[in-house]
This record gives sequence, structure tokens and C-alpha cells, in this order.
Amino acid sequence: MNKRIFKAANIQDAIASIKQELGPDAMILSTRKIPRKPQDPYAGEMIEVEAGLKNPSPWETEHEPEIREPARDLLSSVREDIVQIKDMISIAGFGSGIKNIFSENFENMGVLASFLRAGVSEKLACSLIERAGRSIDPGVNNKTGSLADPEKKIRQMKRKVMEICLDRISVTEGFKENQEPRHPHAAAFVGPTGVGKTTTIAKLAAFLSFKKKKRVGLISIDNFRIGAFEQLKAYGSIMGLPCIQAYNARDLSNAMNRMKSMDTVLIDTAGHSHHDREKLDEIVGLIRADFSISVHLTLSVTSELINMKEAASAFSALDPDTYVFTKIDETRRCGKILDQLNDYHLPVSLLTDGQKVPEDLIVPDRQTLLKIILGKGPGYGIQH
Repeated sequence: MNKRIFKAANIQDAIASIKQELGPDAMILSTRKIPRKPQDPYAGEMIEVEAGLKNPSPWETEHEPEIREPARDLLSSVREDIVQIKDMISIAGFGSGIKNIFSENFENMGVLASFLRAGVSEKLACSLIERAGRSIDPGVNNKTGSLADPEKKIRQMKRKVMEICLDRISVTEGFKENQEPRHPHAAAFVGPTGVGKTTTIAKLAAFLSFKKKKRVGLISIDNFRIGAFEQLKAYGSIMGLPCIQAYNARDLSNAMNRMKSMDTVLIDTAGHSHHDREKLDEIVGLIRADFSISVHLTLSVTSELINMKEAASAFSALDPDTYVFTKIDETRRCGKILDQLNDYHLPVSLLTDGQKVPEDLIVPDRQTLLKIILGKGPGYGIQH
């Protein structure tokens, strides 16, 4: 191995020097911060990077695949992450949190790249990595000198970050039978317009009816969208489920009484802008009248994170019980779910990943949800 030491003001300059002098196949072996000299306390911080080129084996030819060791494969993966993250970091403007992560722990860059590519916000990604770094075995995380075993550090960092993420994720089976005798479990789906509430209700109704053998009824209180009731009624007719429209609290009370023999009643509400306080108050008046109805905040992961947060804040007036995240098949950046769970602590009850009824419905466990958040878990249909 041909090794060299490079010193620079930051990791980006060091990488540029390494590529210029050793070429794109150079491997990063270790990094460390160079402490300020006592006689020059105002000097800028420096970083020292050890890099090298592997000497080719005699049996390696241009016609044969290169035989790589596990450690080199891992470091090569980190280098690939660096290339993919550079543009994203330049757009983010190299925030101070990212600079600290790079200069102190080069191995964190691969983890950070994974978060950013998945759509997790820069702020949350840096916070999770910094927290994980503080809890790693001091014998592995030596910030004052070079890392003796970077491969072990990377493995431990990834494991610790995943543990922290799992701690922030909660799931629930939100559609069990009501514990009160002779009363169905009533569940209302609320959220902005266009997030897929009606289709989600149809998927869940089919799942509960055909898979769980439950008696399911449907109620629509969506009196704003043209054809909303007809769409839900069409789903109900196909599945042989009763469907009733309610215009006001009295209608809803009568509909609930007519469905008291059901195990579960699913309620479709009007979708509207979370800025429309008047319509939101109408829904609050209906759902929170005299009924015991669980509320499930339905959000599309194709929405901007700021819109998801604003919607959650507005619909908090309904005191929702769970999240339902839809359209995860329409984006590869589901990491914003982690931001949403971090800011507004609710368990997740359902995910949807397509238009097929009832196949494209996921009842996730925590591990499945985390894989989806990080872009490593495609939809598998209904999960138990």
C-alpha cells in the first residue's frame, strides 16, 4: 500500500488534494483533527487525512475483476457516498453542523449521505449522528488521534444511529374491535385534500372484511367534493358493505345507530386546505360531537415537509390518534416521515404504496417502517 499524509483546512480540500495527487482510486485510511498550537491559539483548525493506493496483485489483469477485501469495499462505498452527497451539501451551504461532522468524524459522511438521499432534513440527520457519536464506545471513537479501526467505527455508528431512529418510531394496530359491548370501533380519516383518504378507507375496509373477517360499515361526511360519496359507495357496493352519507351531526348519529351491529365503522371526511379554519371547525364539530371516534391523520409523503408539518399542526385540533402515510410508491424520499414523527409524536397505523385495493396497504412494524423511511423497503403488500 502506497500511503501519504495530507493536511488541509477542511475535509473537502483534503479530498481534492488526494484526488489530484493519487487519483480517483485512492482510499481514505484515517482522519484526525490537528489541535491548535498553544503558541498560536488564533490559528485555524486543520485536518490530517491518511490516504493511499493499493498495490495491484500480480494476478490482477484488466480482463479480470479486482479482488477486494471487505474493508476496501466498505471504504469504497463511503467514497461513493461522498460523490453523491457533494452536490446536496453545496446546496445546503455547508451548515456548521455538517462541517463539524465532517472534520471530526469522516466515517459519518456515509451515514449522513444515506439520510439526505432518503429525504431526512439536514437538521435532524446531523442531530441523530451527533447523538450517536456521543454514545459510541470511547475506545472506538478517538477524536484526538487517528482511528485504529475505521471499519468497526462505521459499523458501530450505523448500528447506534439505527437504534436511535427506532426509539423515535412507534406503530400501532389502530383498528381493533371496540372494547365497549354493542359499539363498533369508529375511525375517521382526516387530512388535506388529495392525500388519498377515500382510497385508503377502501383498502382498509377490504382488509378488515376479507382478511380479518370483520363486519365493516362506511360513512361519508365529505359534502364538499363532488362525487365523494359516490366513490365511497361504489367501493362499498363492490365489497358488499353498507355505506351511508351524513350531512350533519344528527345524520352522523343516525348512521352510527344503523351500524351498531358492525365491528368497525370507517368514516371519510372532506379534504381541504389546512389553512381553511372554517371547514376544519365543521369537521371538529361533527367528529367531536357525542361520538367515540378515533382520528387518523392522513398525509401524503409526496408533499413538502413544511406542508406536512403545517397540516399536522392545524389538524391537531382533532387530537389525532395515529398517522397514516400515503403514496410512498410515488417518491424515493420517504425520510420526511422521520422528521414528522420527530416533531409530532404519534404512532403510525397504516402506509399505502399504490392504487390497488386492498393489496397496496401496509400495516407496518417498526423495522419495516424504518426501512421504508430510509428507502430500503419497497412495498410488500399487506403486512402483519
